[in-house]
Order: sequence, then structure tokens, then C-alpha cells
Amino acid sequence: MSVKPWWQVAVPHKDIREGRLEEAVFAANLGDVFQNKGPIDYLDPEIFFKRTYFTAGLTNLIGAVLSKLSGKGKGDTVIQIQTPFGGGKTHALLALYHTFKHGNKIAHLPTVKKILKENKIESIPETKVVVFVGEYADPLKGRTLWGEIAYQLGSYKLMEDYDKKRVAPGKELIEDLLSKNQPVLILIDELLQYVVRTMGVKVEEGTLKGQVQAFLKALTEAVASADNCALIATLPSSVSEGFEEAEKAERVLGELQKIFGRVEKIYTPVEGEEIYEIIRKRLFEELGDVSEHRKVAEEYFSLYQKLGEDIPSECREVAYKERMVRAYPFHPETIDILFER
Repeated sequence: MSVKPWWQVAVPHKDIREGRLEEAVFAANLGDVFQNKGPIDYLDPEIFFKRTYFTAGLTNLIGAVLSKLSGKGKGDTVIQIQTPFGGGKTHALLALYHTFKHGNKIAHLPTVKKILKENKIESIPETKVVVFVGEYADPLKGRTLWGEIAYQLGSYKLMEDYDKKRVAPGKELIEDLLSKNQPVLILIDELLQYVVRTMGVKVEEGTLKGQVQAFLKALTEAVASADNCALIATLPSSVSEGFEEAEKAERVLGELQKIFGRVEKIYTPVEGEEIYEIIRKRLFEELGDVSEHRKVAEEYFSLYQKLGEDIPSECREVAYKERMVRAYPFHPETIDILFER
């Protein structure tokens, strides 16, 4: 059986073919998009949706938030997106951001129509979207988490004193803020980075960290009891890198998980072999004839049978041949190693 090289079967996207691909397109950044910066792949809602593979987790996430913000009362209200580093947390937030910030621009897309239909919702509700990205926030000189939320909602006066004194407001005031601005979607990314940095800011007898944690407890409770509000925050599944004092960061992560754990629902946007489809969707315009993919997989599978015990037993199972077809034009091991390790 003769097999064709991949470049005679699959066609990469134009930016790859013309050598214009920049590594930045693989580093989704909600803060940049909020400030209207970064690659067009993330800035333009239509391009973003067309190049995004909608996993089951991502589709369910958007559907749940749509239900809640549409006043159906059955969607999840406080959601934590938890994955390993590079597991699609920020990408999921971007999908929510564009859905509710630019609903009129993407409502005609088949994926969006399908999600609306599945959740029995006629249209995307006009929503006030708040974005807070921990790596951008300045805990010493910038607005506090509660000050920023109020500022973006156009109700800063309500929180001004608390913001300037860096003291967390009570639940009743937070409920007042939310009720005046519904429907409200609050997206918080890189929360752990921000809270770790607040440990160095003195507030009265304690630190800003304690105030932030008190606010998050009250906020999650207020959002959970509100009719048309949703809060989505990202937390890493563990502290693996990026923190000088990993032990402190691990402790803070545990504290945040307890705060959210009382009222949250955890979503995982990417699971199992969905990663193959995500990569293929972003890199290739056309994947070519599936029969060509199967020829390649058959050749590898035949070779693995001949090699016997020299290779892992799982590679000699029929299921692995199907994985090779799903990952084409990559070998599954190439993607698995990069994603999991």
C-alpha cells in the first residue's frame, strides 16, 4: 500500500502556508482582547468562532451560562474552569466573552444557532460583561477587584469608598450592585496570580489578600442567589510553574478552591482526544480524504504488529489505530507528550 506524504493530503491555513504564523496565536489572552490588542484570531469574534473546535465541555459551558443569563433560572451560576496549564481555560473565557459581548456578530453562525436551539433560547441576551485578569491587575495602585467590577458596570460610586480604603464590601452592597445591572457576566482569569500578589499589600491589621478572599466569598454567594448573573473564574489544577514561592501559592489555591467549592460547578473545556480536533481545526483549512488518513494508520499499525514487544502494548490495539486516524496528520504521541507532559 502506497501512502502520500501529509502535505499532499492536508492543506494548512493560509497564514501557515505563507509563513505568517506567529506563536502569539497559540497564547490566548483575555486581557489583551479586552483592551482590543493581540492577534486577529482572538480579537475578531467571527474568526475566533470559525477557528474554534467546540468540544462537549465548551458547548455545555456556553449553554449553561446562556440559560442563566436568559432568565431561565436553570443554568449554573458560579463556575470554575479547572484544567492543567494550557488546557483551554482562557480560550473558554474568550468564547463566553465574544458570545455575550458580540452576540449580534456571531448569532448567525451554525455553532451558535445549535447551542441556542439545544437550550431552547431564541437569542443571546444583552449582557454587561465584566473582565478581570489577575496578571494585569495592580494590587498596590490599581483598582481592587470590587472596584474594577463596579467601574466596568458603570456603578463605581457605589463602591468608591470601599475601593479607595481597600476594604471588602458586604454581601448586601454586592447584591445591590448586581441587581442594578442585570444581566451580568463576570469573567475572572488568572485569579491565583492576583491573590498571591495581594499578600504583600497591607490593609489595616491584615493584608489585601484577606479582603479579596472575604469579597470572593460574598460575591459567589450574591451571584448564586441572583436571577440573571453568572461568575466564571479560572484556577489551575495545581501550582506547577510561574510562582517563586510555590508552597504559598499552593496554600492560596487551596483556600480559593474552598471559597468557590461551596457554590460552584466545575467545567473542563477539553477532555481526552478532543485535543486532536482542536489542533487540526486551528492549523488546517482542509484535512483531505479520510481514506488517505486510514492508509497511513494501517501502515503504522502493521509495523507495530511486526515490532511486537519492542513497543508499548497499547500501540498494537485496534483502538490505537483509530487514534492515529483522529490525530492525522500528527502522530498521537506528538500531541499527547506536548499536551500532557
